[in-house]
Amino acid sequence: MYNLKLLTVLLSFFTCTIASYSQNPKVELPGTQVLKFKSAINNHDYELYIELPGSYSDTTKTYPVFYSLDGESEFPLVSSINGALCYEGYVPEMIIVGIGWQDDANNSRNRDFSAIAVAGDTNTGGAKQFLDVIKKEVIALVDGSFRSDKKNNTLYGGSLGGFFALYSLFHEPTLFNRYIVCSPALQWDGEITFKYEKDFAGKNRALNVKMLISSSQFEEELFTVSNYKKFISQIKASKYDGLQLESLVVAKMSHASEGAYAIGRGLQFVFSKPEFNVDNLILDKYAGKYEQDWVITHTGNNLYINMFGGKAKLVAETNESFYVKGAPVTCQFQKNANGRVIGYSLSFFSNKAVFFKKLN
Repeated sequence: MYNLKLLTVLLSFFTCTIASYSQNPKVELPGTQVLKFKSAINNHDYELYIELPGSYSDTTKTYPVFYSLDGESEFPLVSSINGALCYEGYVPEMIIVGIGWQDDANNSRNRDFSAIAVAGDTNTGGAKQFLDVIKKEVIALVDGSFRSDKKNNTLYGGSLGGFFALYSLFHEPTLFNRYIVCSPALQWDGEITFKYEKDFAGKNRALNVKMLISSSQFEEELFTVSNYKKFISQIKASKYDGLQLESLVVAKMSHASEGAYAIGRGLQFVFSKPEFNVDNLILDKYAGKYEQDWVITHTGNNLYINMFGGKAKLVAETNESFYVKGAPVTCQFQKNANGRVIGYSLSFFSNKAVFFKKLN
């Protein structure tokens, strides 16, 4: 009897606690919005979590789009990681779209991400239709509602979402030009991803995408034969023209926990800027003193600029344009009609560039 009374009290307290919490305002990510729609393709209800760049309302420029699968769980993580990388100049500003469901996410993801229908299970085999939903409805809705550049689309997926990302790659290879695939469920549907890649390679020589595929240390240690390593070997052996691939095994992490680090590294890789080799004779012309005590030095094959209490290396993107890795700094050298260097324009945090005249 005593135990029953105690249980009743505890349940009452728990119910009151839940009720008091439910009366508090919900936490919302600032600068975000939600779009909901019912698909005309598979008759399921979806919602898109949208984050626009900070400069969106101040300009008329267009932006690349980052599409995240499992939006209800991954969208806040992607938003946070992207914000830090954008602040440090690793990635450009972009529109972030989390693709989620209005109903049961677990059953919905099994249905939409899996490629082969299992007899008697309606929550399987929806990948083909879901890819059509993304292509014809999701991307169309985003492109029609926001200033996307309509040419730079990234797809991110983890686990079963990673399986679907690779399904997308081999069935609609031009829909996205960047991929981040974390711990893909390569065992799914009888390891059919290996067949998809083999069939694709038999018909195509080009695969023009930048892609990071990751796994984790503890996950890899569980298996005698690693499907991850097997897939990396297979796709590299196909020697696709245009494929830029980076593989990553995250140390001291496992299947779910490796995602945060891999997303960050993936964003860095798929949006990495070129490193251009500039002739030393040209670099010599840039070296010198500039207004407001700015100094450019030329050492070896590199230029350095005095900032942050030390010297930052200027990495060349072209003969005239340079950037600093890990800092939101760009530098554009200016010449007169005679080809003489007259100064450079320096930009911080994508703000309006400031011109500094060369003094010697």
